[in-house]
Amino acid sequence: MYFPIGWPKVLKIPEWGRTSIKQVTSNRDRILFAILTDDALSIWYCKPCVPIVFHRRSKESLEKIGYNVLMEWKPDSSMLVIATTEGHLLFYNVDVVNDQKGLYIQMDSPHSNLRRDSAELFIKETIPPLSLLPGDEVLVWDGKITSIVCITMTEIMIATSQGHVLRYRWDGTQNRDYNLDLRRIPFCINQQVSKAVPIVEENTYIVDIEYSPLIGGFAIVLNDGRAAFLTASSLRFDPNQVQGIWAQGIEDATCATVNHKYRLITFGRANSECVVYQVDETTGGLVISHQCVLGSKDYPGCPGAVTSIKWTPDGCALVACWDLGGIGLWSTFGALLSCSLGWDYGLNVDLMNFNPLHIISMEWATEGYQLWMVRKQYNQLSNTNKTDSNCNPVEADDNRTFETSLIRLDFVKSALTINPCMSQQSNLYLQGEDKLYVNSADTLIKIFSDRSSKDEGVFSESFFSLSSSTLAEGRQWLIIPVPSTYTATNWPVRYSAIDNSGQHLAIAGRTGVAHYSMVTRKWKLFGNESQEKDFIVSGGLLWWRDYVVMGCYSIPDNGDEIRFYSKDCKLDNKFAKILRVAAPVLLINTLQDQLITFGSDAQVTIWNMHPVDAVGNVEVTKTQIVDISSMCIHPACIVSITLTSLKTENVRGQNVNSESIVFNISGRLLMVQRESTNGDRYTCSMPTVLAGYVENVWVPNKRKPDKVHLTEALWLFCGSYGMRVWLPIFPRDGDKSHTFMSKRIMLPFHLKIYPLAILFEDAIILGAENDTVLYTTDPNSPFSLPFSILQRTSQVYLHQILRQLIRRNLGYHAWEIARSCNNLPYFPHSLELLLHEVLEEEATSKEPIPDAQLPSVIEFIMEFPVYLQTVVQCARKTEIALWPYLFSVAGKPKDLFQECMEKKQLDTAASYLIILQNLETSSVSRQYATLLLDTALEQSQWELAKDLVRFLRAIDPNDVESPRTSFVLTNKLGMTQQTPPVSPNAEDISLVLGNVQRVRSYSTTMTPKLPDSKLSTSAPVVESPVVGRKKSVPLSNANTQKSDNNNRESSNNTAEEFFIDVILQRHARRLLSSHRLTDLGYFAAYLDFHLVTWLGKERDRVARVDDFVTALKQLHEDFRWPYPILLEIPNKTLSGASPPLSPVTSIEEKIKEMHIETGTVLNRTASRVGDSGYTSFPGLPLSGLITPHNTLELSSQIGGTDMSGETDIEQSEENSQDDVFFHSKHPYDKKINLYEEKLPSVTKRKISSNMGGAFGLLETQISANMADESMMSVNSSVWGEDKDDLVSTQYGSENWEVPSSQLLEQLSSTGSKGSQRAEIQLRYLLQLFMEASCLEWSLLISVLLRDAMAVLRTVNAAKSADQSIESVSRLKQGLHILYYWTNTECLGYKTFMLAIQNQISVLATILATKIQNQQILEHQQAVSATLSKVSINNAAGRIRKVSSNVDTTSQCGSNKDRLSSVSSSHATKERLSEVSNAGTTSTIKETTEIVANNSNSSSEGSGCVIS
Repeated sequence: MYFPIGWPKVLKIPEWGRTSIKQVTSNRDRILFAILTDDALSIWYCKPCVPIVFHRRSKESLEKIGYNVLMEWKPDSSMLVIATTEGHLLFYNVDVVNDQKGLYIQMDSPHSNLRRDSAELFIKETIPPLSLLPGDEVLVWDGKITSIVCITMTEIMIATSQGHVLRYRWDGTQNRDYNLDLRRIPFCINQQVSKAVPIVEENTYIVDIEYSPLIGGFAIVLNDGRAAFLTASSLRFDPNQVQGIWAQGIEDATCATVNHKYRLITFGRANSECVVYQVDETTGGLVISHQCVLGSKDYPGCPGAVTSIKWTPDGCALVACWDLGGIGLWSTFGALLSCSLGWDYGLNVDLMNFNPLHIISMEWATEGYQLWMVRKQYNQLSNTNKTDSNCNPVEADDNRTFETSLIRLDFVKSALTINPCMSQQSNLYLQGEDKLYVNSADTLIKIFSDRSSKDEGVFSESFFSLSSSTLAEGRQWLIIPVPSTYTATNWPVRYSAIDNSGQHLAIAGRTGVAHYSMVTRKWKLFGNESQEKDFIVSGGLLWWRDYVVMGCYSIPDNGDEIRFYSKDCKLDNKFAKILRVAAPVLLINTLQDQLITFGSDAQVTIWNMHPVDAVGNVEVTKTQIVDISSMCIHPACIVSITLTSLKTENVRGQNVNSESIVFNISGRLLMVQRESTNGDRYTCSMPTVLAGYVENVWVPNKRKPDKVHLTEALWLFCGSYGMRVWLPIFPRDGDKSHTFMSKRIMLPFHLKIYPLAILFEDAIILGAENDTVLYTTDPNSPFSLPFSILQRTSQVYLHQILRQLIRRNLGYHAWEIARSCNNLPYFPHSLELLLHEVLEEEATSKEPIPDAQLPSVIEFIMEFPVYLQTVVQCARKTEIALWPYLFSVAGKPKDLFQECMEKKQLDTAASYLIILQNLETSSVSRQYATLLLDTALEQSQWELAKDLVRFLRAIDPNDVESPRTSFVLTNKLGMTQQTPPVSPNAEDISLVLGNVQRVRSYSTTMTPKLPDSKLSTSAPVVESPVVGRKKSVPLSNANTQKSDNNNRESSNNTAEEFFIDVILQRHARRLLSSHRLTDLGYFAAYLDFHLVTWLGKERDRVARVDDFVTALKQLHEDFRWPYPILLEIPNKTLSGASPPLSPVTSIEEKIKEMHIETGTVLNRTASRVGDSGYTSFPGLPLSGLITPHNTLELSSQIGGTDMSGETDIEQSEENSQDDVFFHSKHPYDKKINLYEEKLPSVTKRKISSNMGGAFGLLETQISANMADESMMSVNSSVWGEDKDDLVSTQYGSENWEVPSSQLLEQLSSTGSKGSQRAEIQLRYLLQLFMEASCLEWSLLISVLLRDAMAVLRTVNAAKSADQSIESVSRLKQGLHILYYWTNTECLGYKTFMLAIQNQISVLATILATKIQNQQILEHQQAVSATLSKVSINNAAGRIRKVSSNVDTTSQCGSNKDRLSSVSSSHATKERLSEVSNAGTTSTIKETTEIVANNSNSSSEGSGCVIS
């Protein structure tokens, strides 16, 4: 309700020497503040904050009558009285100097450059020139004066240390007949007790006294800690009629104050609490209303005794300060609003001993916008008042020195404090003294981010967002300053109002009114300032349609009025509707076109309003007057009045003409129902008490049929008692069995915030809270105190209503309300909160619950489709120890998981895996995770599949069968070993446990003494804990983990990885077999699947294409790629002088005539469609391309590695998956230079050092050819862009008969294409398929992209030795089928297929060559087998003829010869395989002779004889 804002301002006061400030107090208007020191008195003005007058007593006066102690204002601000330490009263007269206009009058400079340009720089407020003149000095011969209170305009009451309450007049005389003596006043518990006992204890007196005419008595605090209330039959307080009523249950009271509007009596206690009492109307005794306490989360310690408490001027907030420092702010009925003990003071501040806010006196300023405080600051590190845990004082040091200062803290407050009619608005705003803080409901932005479509990313995780529904709160306040032209003379803002749309605001200050438009961002003020000064808004302010309605007092007419000002007209009385009323208007409110007013004569008047025109004319008629003087003690006790259509008995479609009046009388809520009897005549029923301790009331301004329960409810906030809602209970249609049931029910629930506005249809309560920011820690800086900021808060209340209804067995009505709110974005969250609160309360209860609510809540949530999600989300946010209780009611997690799988709620099922992992064995969670992974892959939920794969790989294979526990081990059990491993033996056990006889010879926990050889193979029983999955962590000691365990663990890990890979490969086969390349790309990107390696293995299996036409159609559909259309090629592209021909004929002829030369290719590198089909970089030819030098380095690196290994393939595959775009590489230098530089490294590997010259030359040629072949096949994707790779003397140059690049660019760019993203995906997949040598898919994608050069590369890659005859045959057959299909069905591809038609003949040539090579290879194998057979026979004959007595050297020589012959045979096989590329039988024969000759020569040289 009240919230501090900004920095506490330190006021600079004059140098008063060593004196300290004792008290600060204000007059009744709270405009003038009196500051009392030990020897001086000064009066300050509130706004602007400046001193007016100052008076200091002489030293003689101080020595004679003592120092100043207490001070009190006269109600009319004409006098002040001061009490001194010696029991004297000093009266001061406060007069206005007549011959002076005002203080601090600003005169503008005569120099033009020094003049003020803005009116804001002038103080327009007239500061009264006051004089402070000492008056009478009165000696009170009755001890020391302990407290002073003013009761009337003429009298004050003074409490003394002798137990008397003396009555003095303001002229200094004493009214002895009405003095009170505590020993003569009877005290009792309540006023019905016949026996009352006076105080008989000696030395008992009053230390604090406060008076309230609305309660009818005095609140007193005695020096022994007791508290009481003094009352009498009349306000004259005759000593013979005064009676004391004890405040029960309090023995440590320290101070007292009263709340007039709510009729509350408040006592501060030594235990840091404040107890609030109210008078029981039946017995007259004091009953506890509530207590203002600090919770452990607000402040864990004890801040000391309460030293001072003050209510705000409107009675809506209570501030208290403690002995050890700090202030706290509570609402009327005990809801904590703010506490300075929780503010940010930095790390080096001791709040217990040196609190920066150590307050000894405080006072509220006008309208409660400012709190003036006297702060005490200690100068030395001395012992302060300390308390123990029970707030009992330990020790005090009276020798400490301190300084006092005056600070002022600013506040903002809710408009409901002074203008309760704003409760019908759902717009949240707060008002300050000169500005408004607006946070409209429109700033609630509902954000729903569903899973993004696949068009938002290129196989990338960063383009996806998880599906979520959140409520993003607009926490930013819109601060609207009131123009200075209005606040300069009308400060502060007293009333404020906002309309239903939140677009218009109105304010009323000391006089006049102004309104503001949020659309135009402009204020509208009175043009005639005298009209603005002629009336004072005193009865409320509100918007009705386009009119500002107010209850006001007219100064010139000295009468009360109701005024209507149109927002579309000027603020002028000639455009206003002015209605005279008999009594001052205190409260106003509206219901549609009806206005209800409450006046000081205790009469309620209801008016009908009807707009006549748009210039301010309104027709207002009076319909009813109700006198409620019997319901309230005083009109000031009426907190709010509301006209509503709610009734105690509600039926669907009730009569709209039967309104009710709801009163809040001092916190008690009453309803009076109106009934229309004879047309215009209304009667009122007896008042019905609805609730007590009510601070605010909210009523919806209109009824919504779809949410009838929430929009026909009455909402109450009761401070520390929480929120209450008076909910309608509609019987079922046709149900007459429960006619006894009440038609409404009051449901209580607690809030975590202070409610300021309610969004009835959205089931949200809006509030505000205070926070602080520390800018400097320098204690000498005025900015060392924290800076207070304001934050908007909100809370969903739907689950609270549902829980209360379910508790009362009203589940059907709860279901009706929930069904009407199931479209709210946070409805699942509300169900989760409902389940969570019930679970936490019941599962943590130490006592058995007779009627558990969890089964009913679970049954209720099962009625909604979010049941499974609610249960698992609740479980994941609670402790594991509570899960058994939850799932004993909700069902087994296995069953819930299966239900999620049946309903295809995969994300929810994944959440249940976390539950299963903690409640079941790892084998069970692995089983269900595998099942969920298969389903997620089938439904293409890649993000979920990625998480599941990570989940499966995180399962420890050594922990598969271990049961799960319901607790988490401490850090001690999970820490790595810090000491050497220990192997306990018998001596160690004897040392710790003593001599203990064992039955067994060896303990189960000690290592038996075996021989060393056995010890090396046996594993110890006690091992240090080693995490199996973390392979990167080295073992600290070899004894902790044996090699067999490592082997078993690695085998388990390998099996686990193989198990996951099998699942992924199976799904990849499924995707590729169904031609779903898009899903295959996403699958590989999300799951880190090595696509190139896998495609290489599956090249002749699932990666083969059986139906080219179907696959191409599927690609069109999968990538949303449009089919090409038949277009005419411009004649100038074909031939400048030839006559026009048909498109097909001209292309067919031109294809036969066109050839590409190397030089022409070099000059066309800047074309959009190059040899790779990628977009080239603009600029110079060859710019941004890889140079031949770099190409040579890369080729040497590739040539120097083992091409058969998987390491390079995987590495290149990972690099290709990281980059989607690849730069083209064009080495245009002659390849013979490349191969000449590379030749030495190849020949070193292929040619042995003892080869002859002729065979060496043959080997060099064969090796060069093999290097050419290997580089073109293995690295076709990298080197495929090379133009020279397309030239082969072996296969001819038929594939170079292609159109020019201009024509290819025309073919590629004409016609419709898919999205740029789809093209990037297709070219990325083309690159992967080319690397994996899956030429059939490469051909399909090239045709789809209409990229002729990609088709040429694909056909050229068919020459690779890796391509089998069957694959080339399928490629040729597929191209035939596509050509036939484009000629018969899809004519859009006709022109492109004619351009690549000659590739069919190229494939035929490649196929014939491969068949011939296959035959040659078979012949080579036959010859090799024959030679091997002959050599074996010769060796056998030689062995039979060798002598058996050969010496050791000859034996060694024969062994060498045998090895040489074997190596010779191996060399023969290698040469034969290399010679196979020669291609002729004659070459084979020659090679065979050479091999035979070499064999004979080597055998002769060895010295062995062959027969």
